[in-house]
Amino acid sequence: MSKFEERKKLLVAESEVYRELLKMEMQTFKVYTTRTKRRLTSVTSYLPMFTAGLPFLAKMFMRRKSKGKSSASSLQRIVSLVMLGWKTYQRFSASFGGAKMRAEAPDNSAAEEYLSKRL
Repeated sequence: MSKFEERKKLLVAESEVYRELLKMEMQTFKVYTTRTKRRLTSVTSYLPMFTAGLPFLAKMFMRRKSKGKSSASSLQRIVSLVMLGWKTYQRFSASFGGAKMRAEAPDNSAAEEYLSKRL
């Protein structure tokens, strides 16, 4: 077998590996899309933010407005409340199923592994 024929077979095998990897990646993307849609439409995903901000919202609505205060102070309260809720959500999201998994890099790429088994 000539050098070019051998190189051609290797390239064909490599392209087949990449084609299969692309199919798997698209399937993974579909799974993550479905899971994300489910999580975003679920009430429980927003529950930590709501419960963290509930006491502050109640306090804000129960407080009497004084004549001397400007609207900037109420805007500052709302912004600080939103930031507090967001930070609380980020902190406790892992306990509500929002933990992110780290993908470890494989020693060999899938293409290299496939080619080593095939040849």
